[in-house]
Amino acid sequence: MPLVKVIRHGQITIPKELRAALGIEEGDLLEVKLAKGGMTIKPKVAIDKELAQEKLLRSIKKIQSRVKEMDQDELDAAIEEATLAAKKEELRKMPASARQS
Repeated sequence: MPLVKVIRHGQITIPKELRAALGIEEGDLLEVKLAKGGMTIKPKVAIDKELAQEKLLRSIKKIQSRVKEMDQDELDAAIEEATLAAKKEELRKMPASARQS
C-alpha cells in the first residue's frame, strides 16, 4: 500500500497505479467522504445542468409518445425496463474498480 504525503493546503498526490486502476485523469472530479477511521475517494462525473434538463425533456417526450395507448401493466413494464437500462448504462461508464463498491 503506497504512502502519500500531505503538502501545503492539504494537497496529496494519488499514486500513478491507483489513478490508472480507477481511470482517474487530470481534471477529473473526485468525491471525498469521511469513513470509519479514514476517508473514501471516488471518481465522479459532473454534467451540465442545462444539458441534463434537455436530455430529460427529450426522454419525457419520447416516453409520452410511447405510453399514449398503453395500459397500466405495459406502462409499469416500460418504466422498469427504462430504469434498468439507465442503471446498466451508468455502470458501463464507471471504471471496473469503482463498480465493486
